[in-house]
Amino acid sequence: MFKYSLRYTLDPRTNTPAKDARLFAFVKQAHVDNVAFFINPEELNASHLTAAQTQVWLDAIRPLADHLATLGVTTSLNPWTTIMHSDRGQVVDPSIGFQTLVDIHGKQATSIACPADPVWRDYLAARYAQYATLHPEELWLEDDFRHYNHTPLKMGCFCDRHMALYQARLGRQISREDFVKAMVAPGAPSAERQVYLDVAREEMKVTVHQIEQAVHAVSPETNLAQMTSFPNWHAIEGRDWAGLFDNLRGAGHPRVARPHLPAYNEIAPLKYARVFEDYTRTTAAYLGDDAILLPELENYMYSPFVKSVAFTQFQIETAALVGASGILLNLFDMIGNGIDDDYHYAEMLAASRPFLDAITERRLQMSQTRGIQVLVDQDSSYTLHTQGGTDPEALLPHETHWAALLGTFGFSTTITPVQPDSRFQGARLAISGQLLRNFSDDAIRQLLHDNVVLLDGESVQVLIDRGLQALLHITDSQWHRVRTAYQSYEAADGHTVEGIDAPRVTMLQHTGDYLQLDYATDADVAIWSHAYNAQSERLGNVMAVIDHRIVVMPMDQDPKYGWESQYVGFKQGLYQQILAALTEVDYLVGMPNTKLVVTTQHDLTLWAANFTLDDYAQITWHPAEPLAATTATVISRRGDQVVTERVTLAHDGEQVIIPVALPHLAMVQVRFD
Repeated sequence: MFKYSLRYTLDPRTNTPAKDARLFAFVKQAHVDNVAFFINPEELNASHLTAAQTQVWLDAIRPLADHLATLGVTTSLNPWTTIMHSDRGQVVDPSIGFQTLVDIHGKQATSIACPADPVWRDYLAARYAQYATLHPEELWLEDDFRHYNHTPLKMGCFCDRHMALYQARLGRQISREDFVKAMVAPGAPSAERQVYLDVAREEMKVTVHQIEQAVHAVSPETNLAQMTSFPNWHAIEGRDWAGLFDNLRGAGHPRVARPHLPAYNEIAPLKYARVFEDYTRTTAAYLGDDAILLPELENYMYSPFVKSVAFTQFQIETAALVGASGILLNLFDMIGNGIDDDYHYAEMLAASRPFLDAITERRLQMSQTRGIQVLVDQDSSYTLHTQGGTDPEALLPHETHWAALLGTFGFSTTITPVQPDSRFQGARLAISGQLLRNFSDDAIRQLLHDNVVLLDGESVQVLIDRGLQALLHITDSQWHRVRTAYQSYEAADGHTVEGIDAPRVTMLQHTGDYLQLDYATDADVAIWSHAYNAQSERLGNVMAVIDHRIVVMPMDQDPKYGWESQYVGFKQGLYQQILAALTEVDYLVGMPNTKLVVTTQHDLTLWAANFTLDDYAQITWHPAEPLAATTATVISRRGDQVVTERVTLAHDGEQVIIPVALPHLAMVQVRFD
């Protein structure tokens, strides 16, 4: 069963029986399983609450929880503050008395807590023990439980207490300004960076352990759960995903998380497909197949004026692509207006529920996906080399670009976190950014020798920096900055895609810098495209296949646009041609911006989701392995009906035609059993 958990705000001062009645009616009509009550949220927030102030909220929630129980609906609690999202003019009550966060510029918060202050830690554990007296099913920690994104501060913490911790580990005195400068200094990682990451990592794990002990002493049955934000930003606070969640859950409880769904307002669905990989699927990969995932659905600032009901429904249904057990629904405002029936969310949720229940019978497990593995590492901020500057953003890993690109191109992909001893054999791997800095030279040699591997320009530069360029037969390399009148476009000389001979792709706009590579003349290197200037003069190699197993796309990412120039049908066709010739790979044909996941944990199962506003009359699939099946079972939703139909497959050469329509903003599950 797929779980609907509704986040809900009541204002203890102004709540009415009429609002309660609308809540109970909505819960029944929408098939809601759980209501997660906010405490002290957003516009009603009064900074960190005392015990007496907290009890006001609990006393208001308790009778509603009791009535929901009679309806078969459980209750959870969502306190809106741990560290505090932002100051907003608030100050910490002197009777609470903990110190506040100081950012990289020395600016001190008035309400945002210092995460190393033991007074704050004791206070927070005491409040969570108080929340536990309601015996909620889940007790959530908000995603303000982080060191960054605490408006108006940049990043923390660099208070006197923290500076003393850093200095003790360094074994010397250092000013805040010099410490921050050393963290992001050009070149190899500094001792200051490692100290900062270590302290941030450890203090958060210690805090959640103290909370866990306090909560389970009061309510042993409650699942403690963590809301998360952007995985790449969590990397620059040293987040240890397994360590944090295992300290939080305690013995006998699962990891429970709310991964971020990256669209508080409606965005183009094809854009959503990309960031869904960067944030939601990456978080799910770090937490593992056994975690209970309730991704975040939020329509801020609420109502269909910020997001259509259809797009909301699509977000909910495609949460199944990360193996979600349910969804955490923030559909209504956090001011206390309660349920607004004019939004028509109840009808939408009721329509999707049978479909979600049906496909969750085969809950997707990302580790059991058949396809290209995009490698990520939670520790990459420890090892990457920066280009300089004073902004912590220099420490952000760039490791999910392949996931977004190949997923958009219809390849079946998954995201795989690596460990220091990770080894792969006969796999299809995609590596971007500086992830290879986390591997030994011997491990890199094995990885490149025993697998089919896609590399971007940053990855190649790591090999060059390590003196391993011979692994790619590179004899010379030179970076060329974008928009410098050198490279203008890339042409796939000798190849045809979409009926176009030698198709051209921009190297001028919405793209990163170009790493021009020369290869040994006697090496097994097939050049698939070349760079040209505006005068159509050939400059050098671009896409290359090395030793029939390594695919090089020698570009880095644009600070604003990432790899946006690569999202074009010509590149999709080139990757399909290249990878189909090198290895067995699953992908869709003629269905731009349709996401494919092929899983094997049950019988072979295919998931296809159309992240466009176009309709497709059928699903055309190039399977990685020959398919003997002549029929399949397709599960889809049509209106408020879940449709299960047996279809006859058509085999057209290496392609399989599944004769079922895939409308815009729709997903189907196809079972081969």
